[in-house]
Amino acid sequence: MYLKSIEIIGFKSFADRTRMTFEPGMIAIVGPNGCGKSNVSDAIRWVLGEQRPTALRCTKLGDVIFNGTDKRKALGMAEVSITFSDCEGVLETEFNEVTITRRVYRSGEGQYFLNKTPCRLRDIQRLLMGTGIGTTSYSVMAQGQIDVILSSRPEDRRLVFEEAAGITKFKADRKEALRKLDQTEANLLRLTDVIREVRRQIGTLQRQAGKAQKYKELRDELRGLDIFVTRRRMAVLEKRIAELDTLAADLAARLDQQGGPLAAAEAEAARIREEVLQTEQQIGILAESAAQADSRLLRAQEVIRVNEQRIAEYRTWAERDNNEINQTQAQIEAVTIQQTELERHIESLNASCEQSQREVAAAQQQYDEQKMAIDSARRELQLMRDSSVARERRIAQIQNEIAEIESSQRALLLQHERLSSEYNQLEQHAAATTKTRDALRLERDSLQAIADESTAALDDLQQQIAITEADQKSSAEITNRLLSQLAARQAQLEVLSDPGAADDELPPGTQMLLDPANPLKLPADAIIGPMAEQFSAPADLRLALEAALRAWLDAVVVRDDASARAVIEALLNQGRPAAARLILANSDHPLITVKPPAGLTPLISLIKPSPQFAAAAQTLLSNVFLAETIADIPSPLPSQCTVVTRNGIVFHANGTIEAWMPEGQISSPLARQMLISEAVRQVDALELEVAAARKTQEQATARCAELREAEIVTRRQRDDARQHVAQKDGEYHSVARETERLNQRFSAVSTELAEIKAQTSGTTDQQHSLTNELKKLADEREQGIERSAAIAAALDDSESRQTEISDHLTDSRLKHQALTQQLQHAAQQSANYDTRIEELERLLQGRSQGVRSYDDGIARLTAENEDLTSRLDEMANEAKHIHDCVDEGRSVRAQKGEELTRADAALAEVRRVHEANRDLKGRADLELAESRMYRQNHLERIYNEYGLNQEELIAAPDPKWPNGVTPEVTAVEPRVTDLQNQIKAMGPVNLVAIEEYKELEERYTFLKAQETDLVESKKQLFDLIDMINVKTSEMFKSTFEQANANFEVMFTKLFNGGTARLSLIENAEDPLECGIDIIAHPPGKRPQSITLLSGGERTMTAVSLLFAIFMIKPSPFALLDEIDAALDDSNIGRFVQALQGFLNQSQFLIITHNQHTIASADIVYGVTQQEQGVSKIISMKLHDIGTRELEVGEATPEPPPTIPIPPRRTRAKSKPTATDKVTETEETTEADDTDV
Repeated sequence: MYLKSIEIIGFKSFADRTRMTFEPGMIAIVGPNGCGKSNVSDAIRWVLGEQRPTALRCTKLGDVIFNGTDKRKALGMAEVSITFSDCEGVLETEFNEVTITRRVYRSGEGQYFLNKTPCRLRDIQRLLMGTGIGTTSYSVMAQGQIDVILSSRPEDRRLVFEEAAGITKFKADRKEALRKLDQTEANLLRLTDVIREVRRQIGTLQRQAGKAQKYKELRDELRGLDIFVTRRRMAVLEKRIAELDTLAADLAARLDQQGGPLAAAEAEAARIREEVLQTEQQIGILAESAAQADSRLLRAQEVIRVNEQRIAEYRTWAERDNNEINQTQAQIEAVTIQQTELERHIESLNASCEQSQREVAAAQQQYDEQKMAIDSARRELQLMRDSSVARERRIAQIQNEIAEIESSQRALLLQHERLSSEYNQLEQHAAATTKTRDALRLERDSLQAIADESTAALDDLQQQIAITEADQKSSAEITNRLLSQLAARQAQLEVLSDPGAADDELPPGTQMLLDPANPLKLPADAIIGPMAEQFSAPADLRLALEAALRAWLDAVVVRDDASARAVIEALLNQGRPAAARLILANSDHPLITVKPPAGLTPLISLIKPSPQFAAAAQTLLSNVFLAETIADIPSPLPSQCTVVTRNGIVFHANGTIEAWMPEGQISSPLARQMLISEAVRQVDALELEVAAARKTQEQATARCAELREAEIVTRRQRDDARQHVAQKDGEYHSVARETERLNQRFSAVSTELAEIKAQTSGTTDQQHSLTNELKKLADEREQGIERSAAIAAALDDSESRQTEISDHLTDSRLKHQALTQQLQHAAQQSANYDTRIEELERLLQGRSQGVRSYDDGIARLTAENEDLTSRLDEMANEAKHIHDCVDEGRSVRAQKGEELTRADAALAEVRRVHEANRDLKGRADLELAESRMYRQNHLERIYNEYGLNQEELIAAPDPKWPNGVTPEVTAVEPRVTDLQNQIKAMGPVNLVAIEEYKELEERYTFLKAQETDLVESKKQLFDLIDMINVKTSEMFKSTFEQANANFEVMFTKLFNGGTARLSLIENAEDPLECGIDIIAHPPGKRPQSITLLSGGERTMTAVSLLFAIFMIKPSPFALLDEIDAALDDSNIGRFVQALQGFLNQSQFLIITHNQHTIASADIVYGVTQQEQGVSKIISMKLHDIGTRELEVGEATPEPPPTIPIPPRRTRAKSKPTATDKVTETEETTEADDTDV
């Protein structure tokens, strides 16, 4: 591997882009003082990562950027790139060439690149470790630093040897391993806390998850069974609905079919009834005639008989006539009454008849109006049909005209399409170029704006990073402090919870009673527990409770009196002292309560005993009161009263006072139990605070990482913008010229299209007009169709209405006819009553006249008898004939009555069947609606509960039945009810607990795996550190021994004698960091320290050490900046001769003024400043130093004869001739000898 090239932009005096290309061998960089030769050395050190301004001969790192001259402005950026070739073996990469670039801006931002890929300085240093290349390695010796190796501290000299030994990378790995070990320890500590917390959470979630899983199983089973039952029920409902639909349709058809026979039966019944009425009217007339004939015959016979009687008994007739007169008057009154009732009936019939007449007239009027409306609608429908035919003819005509216009436009259309195609292409191209131009301008401006905004953004991000790091550090400190407090509280809790310590405070008998092994063989429920565990009280009442219960602090609570006796007997049977105090939990000892003194509080009201110890607590603390201060205690105290203060002072009613002042906090079992409760509360609170603090720390860490990522992204955006501004500007001008050309052609094509448009505008307008008319006609056609359909529908409705009105008119006429017949019959009866009254009045008049003229009547009566006798046969025949007609009419009426009865029976049967079908249809419709409602209810319930529609419900699979046999629905329904009850009995269920439990369990498994990985990583890190320590010790020891031997040989060679060696200075703290001391004795001298050597001797000693290291691990290249400045000619010769021996292994770049050194170089680069303050490079390749002489102002003196100049080392590959001169700057410059 060798250094192939270096490219410098804006670094120190190199304002322009400068590229220097190297080849293996020796390269000399020469030039006058102040021209910038050492800036090349500084550039190489800087690109390799030098961070010290003093090492670069400046006060701050920003000074490396070109600061301008009288003629040039200062630059805003400095960049240096070095390229190594043949890197596969040394750097162990897949690239033959590796380019390292460093860039810095005047704002202070800097970047590193590997093969133009952004990277970190750490990546570059890692890549070059073990190669001898670096800012502090032996490959770069800057001006005046050759003796730094000699003057530095022994510990610092070790770095050079470590680089030569190749252990730099191992030490970096060791440092990284130690850092990772610290992180692993911290992570392991945090992970242990997290695992403990997760383990605690798993227990709670496990129970909830089990309940939720049970709920899901029941719910899934219920869902399958419920869907199965519902689907079967709906299948039954669907079948019943289909049956009911069919039944309702059949009944409706049957009702329609029965409508005709019903109307026919009703009409037949009405016809027969009308005939019966007519027959009855005829019978009535004949009956009246028969009655009259009978009356005349009887009257004649009676007259004859009466006349005969009157003749015989004249006096008796007078009395009888008077009686007849009275009877006749009564008959007249009865007939008058009947006639009055008949007249009222006639009036009613007249009103009904008039009403029916009006109804008939109204129905007739509606019928006439409806008929007129139907006729009008038919006429309108016909007119619309005629209009539609005319409109269709016009539409066909317009379509033909439009076709002719379209045919005439085709020629223009072809030309228009051609121009339009070109127009669109030009438009798209012009739009694209315009868009590109605008985009380039915007992009250029935005890139510049981004570069400006990024600086402010980076400043803001850096401030936020500083603040976030401070917050992170503060959170870490808070977390550590809380963890310390938590550990202390947990340790306190462990001490308090130690059962051994608690047992030591109890008497032997109490210990046996509370021993879980039950050595006394007591019943399992005899012992409730220690009295100290039966209380729950605030911490500030601890001393008060201890003082009040001091005698019973170690007592044991037993179940009842029998249990207490059993305990005492068991203790007595031990045969050894076993003291214990017992308290009955269910003591029924009567309490003597005392009224609380003023200002005092019963102590029992401030504590919370367990439920099974409540009675015993009431007994122990009855009449015990709490006083806040001694001043609150009344004097004297009431009898049976005890008062205790919070600090443990007890006042008894008998005047005694006790002061309870125990030593230490754990003074009794009660104190221990209360301290445990308080410690548990504090531990829980601290765990919550630790979790919150860790969350805050994690948030700060994540925020810091986000801000750093944002800083990297922002810096990359700014750099990209700066690099692309110039490129975008050139692209913008090129695109702008193309846009202008396209716009000109676009204008020409637009003119041609406008001309074509003007030519086609006439036909287009005509076509547009015809199209509008066609559209209008089409709209009218649609409207006409809709209007015709509406009129036709209205006509159908009107005809249906007319039929209904006709039926109503017929019914009204029949009703009016029936009423008219009834009225005529009533009028005939009224006339008959009038005739009867007239006859009775005449009879009354006759009888009156007969009474007045008995004498005159005998003759008349006799004559009348004779006349009547002669007429009796005629009158009898007439009466017989009339009676025969009446009998014949009654026979006809009987026949008509039977027909009417049969017709009414048939009508009743038809009506019964019709009504029965109507009832069946109503019930079918009702059941159909109910079935549909039940089906909809099932669907809504299934959708609300399971989110399934009807299709999904039908497609849902059946549950998996045992033995594959599908049960009946009635067998499944009890299970559904049971599942519903079980789910309801479970109460609220946390369904999320299953997922939370799985996630928490997975997290616990993951954390345990992480814990195992961390423990294994910790072990591996320890093994790695041990391996690195052993390996580096061996490598350093081997390298040091070789370097010591090589140093002695090289020192003797360069000094022509003398002695030199290296020695290790042990380090008691770290044996792997021991220092190195250099002992050098030139010929004839024994200096106590190398600092006493002269400048030339120090340089030669340093060169000896440098070459000794090169003999062990040669660096791919070495940069020596004026290392030979302090050497005389003789030492120069030995130095150059020694240097020639390493050219096959390393590449040397030497910055020098010495002519002997220059003469030994293969390539010479000259640094000059044609422009004041701006360095410029020229180069020359030399063939044979013996065949060409360099002129540098004057002839180069011959070297001393004792140190011959060796011939130039030949190379396997060919070189260009001496006439081939290459100058790599921004402009080509031909170099001559004087330039060099």
